[in-house]
Amino acid sequence: MEVVGDLRKKNCSTVMRNLSRQHSDRYIFRIETKTFTTTETRAVYINVSDSLAEPNVIVPVLREGEKVNLTCTVPAPCPSHPPNVSWAPALGGDVTQRTQMNTDGTQSVSAILNFIPSFHHHELKVNCVSIHPLHREDKPLLSHKTVILSVEYPPKKTWISLTGMVWLGNNVTLTCQSNANPPAVHRWFLKRAGVEEELNISHVLSFTAAQDNTGEYICEAQNTYGAMNSTNLQITVPGTSFTAFLSLLAVLLLLLFALLILMIYRRNKEPIRSETSQDQNIYANMSASAVKSQQLKSKPRKDEKTSAINPVYTFKQKLPDESIYANC
Repeated sequence: MEVVGDLRKKNCSTVMRNLSRQHSDRYIFRIETKTFTTTETRAVYINVSDSLAEPNVIVPVLREGEKVNLTCTVPAPCPSHPPNVSWAPALGGDVTQRTQMNTDGTQSVSAILNFIPSFHHHELKVNCVSIHPLHREDKPLLSHKTVILSVEYPPKKTWISLTGMVWLGNNVTLTCQSNANPPAVHRWFLKRAGVEEELNISHVLSFTAAQDNTGEYICEAQNTYGAMNSTNLQITVPGTSFTAFLSLLAVLLLLLFALLILMIYRRNKEPIRSETSQDQNIYANMSASAVKSQQLKSKPRKDEKTSAINPVYTFKQKLPDESIYANC
């Protein structure tokens, strides 16, 4: 132990080095001199832990575009070995360290992060880390604390999503979504013939499709810091219902199918009749040729001037088998 300070000015302190968990006990302050001795009746219990308490982090209200400071403070029980405090990530800002004296006479070290927040920093995790070197440089003590930033900013994006089919009599639901903090209030507008009409204040708009629902739908997202409109969504309600459309489509498909079947039937039937008629003509012609050939062969001719019989030339033609045509 080491006593530092001036006892006569009542500002002395005791520095205890190289503590371990075995040093957890009750301690009493005692003064001993050659002529004077006194012991404090009140005891102080000291609990030695192998881990440090979390740093104290102060995060103010973060608004986009406004410069702010994030402060992380840790105790410095050993002034000769102050801790090293830092922020990670630094968010593109500057980090400075500052040592201050507390009201109870102890010291602390603070790391101050100065930066300009944007909507990209919203819900980002940032860590404050402190390293206490002590005398055991091979095993320094670490402590850290993680905070999640909440940055307030105007709407950055607004869009409309459509649920359901837009047909006469159908249920249609429009949902407006936006990227804003704090959450935005949504207003619906319908634009027809260049005139805008406010419909509702809600992030959901539902209706049964009718002819008067045709037009351009616009959603406006607004919070404390600004407003932003979505792109226009054109909705056109047909003059017929989806059920009637399906019935008409089914009838047309049936007629088209019947017409296709009829065309295929005619196309397959006509070539068969043509081929049958042609085969019959060929058979009739060839049969007549065969009869003439037989007649020429059976009647030899005599020359009127001479008694000799002139030779008769017979042309034999190999006829096709008539049973083939009969089968056909």
